[in-house]
Amino acid sequence: MLGAMPTTDSRSWLNRVRPRSRSRTTSSDQRSPTTSRAAPSGSRACSVGDTVRCILQPTKTSSLHTMRRMPSIRVSPPFAGRRRWAGLGLVLSLVLIGALLAAACADDPGDERLTFTFMAGFRAQSNLPFVAAYVAEQEGFFDDVNLDVTIQHSSGQGEHIRLLLSDDIDLTTQPASEVIQRRADPGAPLVVVTLFGQTGDLGYAVLEDSGIESPADFAGRTVGFKSVVQAEFLALLNANGLSAGDVELVGVGFNPVILPEGQVDVYPVFLNNEPDILQRVMGVPIRVFQASDAGVPTLGVAYVVTEDLLADDTRREALRRFLTATMRGFQFALADPAAAIEATRAFISEDADLLHERFLLDIDLANAISDLTRANGLGWFTEAQFQALHDVLLQFGGIEHEVEVADMLDRSVLESIDEADRTYGGG
Repeated sequence: MLGAMPTTDSRSWLNRVRPRSRSRTTSSDQRSPTTSRAAPSGSRACSVGDTVRCILQPTKTSSLHTMRRMPSIRVSPPFAGRRRWAGLGLVLSLVLIGALLAAACADDPGDERLTFTFMAGFRAQSNLPFVAAYVAEQEGFFDDVNLDVTIQHSSGQGEHIRLLLSDDIDLTTQPASEVIQRRADPGAPLVVVTLFGQTGDLGYAVLEDSGIESPADFAGRTVGFKSVVQAEFLALLNANGLSAGDVELVGVGFNPVILPEGQVDVYPVFLNNEPDILQRVMGVPIRVFQASDAGVPTLGVAYVVTEDLLADDTRREALRRFLTATMRGFQFALADPAAAIEATRAFISEDADLLHERFLLDIDLANAISDLTRANGLGWFTEAQFQALHDVLLQFGGIEHEVEVADMLDRSVLESIDEADRTYGGG
């Protein structure tokens, strides 16, 4: 594990990720999929000819140059022949060295332009894991690492996971709890390589005048759930001396209007979404409770790949470049959220509510920073974090049997990128 990240002057850090020119913004009819198409930024001078010319270039003080300017020296035929053969041997040796260097360059995957396909786990919007990729595309960070990236968005119904497991895409996004659940059943070989949400993204909203001051007041109330009752919610009840039998659980879907209409007393929300809709758009004062506030271990969205990708050297190198560029995009969003939203506009719908997009990004940025990321860098995660979440899922019915947590985590690629590319420069 890395130690504490070096202290970084905030001004120099901001300058390093300040916005570039936006002349590369993708037009609206090219939003999905989007592929970076800039030509390679350069090639290494590693040809046989260049190597030989560089090594054989005479200088004013070289013995070869001096020998050419000494015509009065005569060499007897036997020695002259030996010198000619020695000179020829030197040239052949240098040619061989140049050929070996050129071959080494050709075999080095770091010298090739690679391709990579990223599918966001939802429609285009300003979720931080999406924005990191949007910014990397629009600001040229993918080009900087010699990577062509296709950005796609899941149409729903688990499409992103199906395509990941069939190797049709390279990386997608998934909440940490769902990664654990898919590892448990059906045993999908998913592996977390970067964690954005250092806390979970679910909350429970109540009307400000409801008389509900804490989750302990949920007793006897009608509590909604979206598609399933989350284990983290049951853990929240337990932390407040309650159980599922103390509340009336009803399925409510994804329409927050039912809260002000009085159909439920407690409405489940995504922290970066419905609270803004209820308060700013609908003008409904609310308060929101989170399981993490009661000490329940929760985690948010992660970047996920497969075991097969990590076992392939070329795909692993492409992943390293992708993480390098997206961590730079993450830094960019922290330094200038408004510019990050501007980059996102190339991907989201033209009529998107930009105030809502900014709310979404701001919440995600706040949840992505913790003592752990301040000390070790952006995207960091530990086995202990996932083990604690795993245990909550196991205790409260989120999974039916234990999962080997270590097998679903791989931090090695994240650790291999330059520390400067994932240093947190904020307060």
